[in-house]
Amino acid sequence: MLWSMVNNNNPVSLHARLTQFEGSSEICTASWPIAGAGNSSMTPQFAGASWVVNATIAPSTERPDALDGSLTFRVTAGEARQVAAALEWHVTGWSKQVFVMLPAAAYNGNRYPSRPYKYPPMIHEPGDVGVDAPIIISDVPRLSVDDGVPSRLQLTSGDVTTPCICFHNPAAARSAILLTTQGSHLGNHGLAVEESADRTSAVLRIEAPGMRRDTLYRMCNTAAASWDRAADWSAGTEVTINFRLLIFDSGSVQDLYDAFAVVRQDMSPPVALKQEFPFSAAFSIVEDKYNRENWREGGYYSVGVIGAGDSPGFDWQTGWVGGGMTPFPLLLAGSDDSRRRALQNLDWMFSRAQYPSGLLHAIHHDGEAYDDGFNTPGTKNWCMTRKQADALYFVVKALCLCHRRDNAWKPSQRLNEGVLLLAERLLTTFRRYGQLGQYIDCVSGEVVVGGSTASAIAPAAFALAGQFFDRPDYIKAAEDLAGLLDDSSLRPGVTTGGPGEILKCPDSESAFAMLESFVVLYEVTANRHWLGRAQAMAAQCVTWCASYDYKFPADSPLGRLDVSSAGSVWANVQNKHSAPGICTLSGDSLFKLFRYTGNKLWLEQIRQTAHNITQYISRSDRAVGDPAIMKPGYICERVNFSDWESPKNVGGNMFGSCWPEVSLLLTAVEVPGVYIQPDTKLLCVFDHVEARVCDSGCGWAIVDCRNPTRFDAGVRIFAEPSSAAGTILGQAAALAWPVVSVGAGMRRRFKVDCSGAVTEAF
Repeated sequence: MLWSMVNNNNPVSLHARLTQFEGSSEICTASWPIAGAGNSSMTPQFAGASWVVNATIAPSTERPDALDGSLTFRVTAGEARQVAAALEWHVTGWSKQVFVMLPAAAYNGNRYPSRPYKYPPMIHEPGDVGVDAPIIISDVPRLSVDDGVPSRLQLTSGDVTTPCICFHNPAAARSAILLTTQGSHLGNHGLAVEESADRTSAVLRIEAPGMRRDTLYRMCNTAAASWDRAADWSAGTEVTINFRLLIFDSGSVQDLYDAFAVVRQDMSPPVALKQEFPFSAAFSIVEDKYNRENWREGGYYSVGVIGAGDSPGFDWQTGWVGGGMTPFPLLLAGSDDSRRRALQNLDWMFSRAQYPSGLLHAIHHDGEAYDDGFNTPGTKNWCMTRKQADALYFVVKALCLCHRRDNAWKPSQRLNEGVLLLAERLLTTFRRYGQLGQYIDCVSGEVVVGGSTASAIAPAAFALAGQFFDRPDYIKAAEDLAGLLDDSSLRPGVTTGGPGEILKCPDSESAFAMLESFVVLYEVTANRHWLGRAQAMAAQCVTWCASYDYKFPADSPLGRLDVSSAGSVWANVQNKHSAPGICTLSGDSLFKLFRYTGNKLWLEQIRQTAHNITQYISRSDRAVGDPAIMKPGYICERVNFSDWESPKNVGGNMFGSCWPEVSLLLTAVEVPGVYIQPDTKLLCVFDHVEARVCDSGCGWAIVDCRNPTRFDAGVRIFAEPSSAAGTILGQAAALAWPVVSVGAGMRRRFKVDCSGAVTEAF
């Protein structure tokens, strides 16, 4: 049925293509239309060889609304040098208004004005700054904003979380998803979108091996010489391109995202999670590292490991890469020393690192405050809005935790006053400008660069502060700001500018921050409108998450460790690497969203992301990279699928300690080890243990839990009846989750009931 579907009254037009190259430049090409559904065969002569091209296309047996196809190219006689084979889809009824999405690589085709700044790029030209600043991106792969010039995206499967090309055509009210696999024995597949000069048509291409013609992308530079080389073929050489094509009616970009969230794993094997390093052991090794190497006697935890020649940014940053986020998990689950230091850290923030304006130092080093301008002229006193909002949110989370502890740790008056001063400053800025922008002046509080989704965590911060301090005006501001960001970013389908060194490129960090805000708003207001927006945002967030286990080079650091990369999270379209976790959150918003909606898509996503993060911790018995660089407790942000740095860095470039350590601490305390609903027998294991329900009755279950790792595990158990899953979880929920100790290689059984209690362990 799908094969007869039309796009602007034209049948779906698929072609087989062969291209010969000299180096990375095309020297000749030929293509042949594929006859239609069923089996078809062609026997072309190309590049001095005889070929047979077999196509099989049929309605999917798994998804009735999809077409499944395979295209096999085989040389039967002769030899062909430097040739790549491809499936092409020729799409008409195209325009610049078509929303093109290659997950983690292009959103709206990255069709925005660009600036050729070197890394770290910083917005500073007069027309690019100010309250009404437009979306400006760095020199990343993108479709052209101009007419009459070449416009193409050329990537490989290593540049995306799911090998696919997607688009939403608003004029036709249709969307399409073209899925494929990582590659073949020839290497990663290529993924390309090429637009006609008049933008009325486009070609979507899956190619084996992937060939980026003439140029490819390196950091902030799309004009680097391409190192791609095509294959040499002799008689018997064969390659197959498998694909799945879905075309469906869609009234908005969100319809595309919603469909993608459902089908993105269709072309990959089921994700099999490995039991390697339990949450409790992972928390301990990172906590030890933080106390050993990150604690500063001035009274705070640094965000990095300081060495000779390191920049001030490796010392203290208020948000983004840690800073104000770190005290919360250490207060919740750390040792007595860690808790004492965490409280000291909070006091330090508001006694030594707060401006009279109420804003916090963007960067602090050796007693001095620094801005976020990367020494770019004209950026004095600039600070990422996101850092201020991060700090407000996580400090109020810490206050909520202290309150739930019945004031076992009583925050100082100075801390409370400082938090309120920060909240008031941000609220004043929002009321004045109707936004919080991307950068603000940390001395005056003025918005210096507006636009983007950079303040996406601010609604969560306002809402939680409003609830904690009984300030309805804060909650009202949270809803107003969330509504503005919803209209400007979520509904158009692009979140931008969360990191401080990507200009306003599309990014995952602002997407996950927006999800966090929607979930917190629901928890604070009980308004189901925010739950609906959270579901929509979650569908966008999962586009940034690796949907399958990438096949790393066997001799790379991650390849040698056989790392399961599913669930890792891409940073943004500029810094083309995945990362061990969400920068810088636990992702428990996905778990909460599952509880409130029953949608298991979100449960599966957080299960993969939370479970797999502990793989990336370097240990004395299992260094992730060079043990001289990656010391015990270190986690690097690099999960390199892409060759954006160099081909030799795929699966590598572990340069040292980084922000995922904070994500790990948060994950280990905010995501349960085992979640169970005794009445329905629903059981989900996040931690590195194996668990099953072996007996049950009315409102209770016996859980058999085995720890196959070499490390003792303290497993947090969250049990509740299915009828309670819709109740508000709130902050620091882990305080109520019993911990069951399961020794290395041991098995224990415990009884849980719908009250959440673990009544027996044996």
